[in-house]
Amino acid sequence: MQSLAPRCRIVGCLFLALLQPTIQVLAADEAKQTKAPPPTIAQPGSADAAALHPPKPQAPLFRDLPRDIFRDQVFLWLRPFRPRRADLPWAAAFFGTTAGLIAVDRHVGQGLSANPPGAGYQFGKTVSALGTPLTGGAIAGTFYLVGRARKDPYAQATSILSIRAVVDSVIIVQALKGATQRPRPTFSGGTTRDHNADGQFFSGGNSFPSGHTIGAFSFATVIAERYRERPWVPVTAYSLAGLVGVARIVERQHFPSDVFVGAALGYLIGRHVAHSAEAKPSSTWNRLHIEPFVPAYGGSAFSFSWDL
Repeated sequence: MQSLAPRCRIVGCLFLALLQPTIQVLAADEAKQTKAPPPTIAQPGSADAAALHPPKPQAPLFRDLPRDIFRDQVFLWLRPFRPRRADLPWAAAFFGTTAGLIAVDRHVGQGLSANPPGAGYQFGKTVSALGTPLTGGAIAGTFYLVGRARKDPYAQATSILSIRAVVDSVIIVQALKGATQRPRPTFSGGTTRDHNADGQFFSGGNSFPSGHTIGAFSFATVIAERYRERPWVPVTAYSLAGLVGVARIVERQHFPSDVFVGAALGYLIGRHVAHSAEAKPSSTWNRLHIEPFVPAYGGSAFSFSWDL
């Protein structure tokens, strides 16, 4: 029990570090709304009225999460099959970096596992807790409750979007883990090598990519994109997410390429989810509507419709 006390204190401090920027952001929004000048009144039907009151995207709701997550999955899995010219430099950098890291994964994994666990291993194990879906849900829930208490719908929407991004990342990472079958560098405890820590794929494992990292970066990206007008918010969010990724390597649970791919995918997922609340995504699948309903004869069913 005594050994758990330092870890609990570290997790508590990191959790408070995450919540403090949240409260500061919401407080700043409330002060900004209080000091904002009264809006200019424009005549109905004039061009100024259209400029002052542009159409707003629909606010995300908890009840829409299943539908939105389904749409996200369709879009995210099909997006690689619809490449654009602007994607080529980023794709080359992504695959080139991933290939380079895979080449050094074995040396890193075996180098770390050659030494007994020390303070770095224990710290990495503690920090890894920030990347779990449970921690992400707790932070998102706190964000929602604080936003609701302050009557801030923007903060409440951010909370719902962050939960949506984390669920998207969990679905995608579990599918990729099952497809790649890469053993972790070491077994639980960090002292015994798993498959000689060689990083071979299709050997029975769930190391690639890092689930903690993809969850942390998808969550951080939603926060960073939603509050990007404050430079310190993206810096804080991405720094904490990066710390989770490094911790997974130090803890000997992932190879460097696992963490890099997880971070890249988490960023793309979070960016897609965050921007979907600002404008209608450029996807034909956005025309698909799936709604549950109760038929007159009883039971339950789903209705499918397509906007022309």
